[in-house]
Parts: sequence; structure tokens; C-alpha cells
Amino acid sequence: MTLATRVKERRKELKMTQVTLAELTGVSQQAINRIESGVISRPRYLLEMSVALDCDPNWLLHGLQNDKKA
Repeated sequence: MTLATRVKERRKELKMTQVTLAELTGVSQQAINRIESGVISRPRYLLEMSVALDCDPNWLLHGLQNDKKA
């Protein structure tokens, strides 16, 4: 599973829109779309995304640990 897939699946699991995730992360909806499309593979705002998605940043980036905070 890729970063793009993990972000999208986790966002949907939380019933969150791209717009909401963008607002919580402090980036544009277009940036979230680019991550979920695989265009951006190492976002600078990974930590902010992990907080917004309530998950471990290592899981988001590498698929390590589980999808919840350790």
C-alpha cells in the first residue's frame, strides 16, 4: 500500500472530505488531491496530516506500525 492509498483510506474511514483534511492540515485541497493521486510522495506537512488523520506518521509514510497513534 502506498502513502496515497493510506491517506485516502484513512480519510474516508474518518468520513472526512479532502477539503476538511486540507483545512486541518493547513494546505489546499489541491495538495491533498495530489497526495492521494500519488503526484506528491513525500509531503512536507506529513506530521500535520498524521495529527489530522489521528494516525502514526511512520504508518502514513512507510506502512509501519498500525494505523492508530502508538
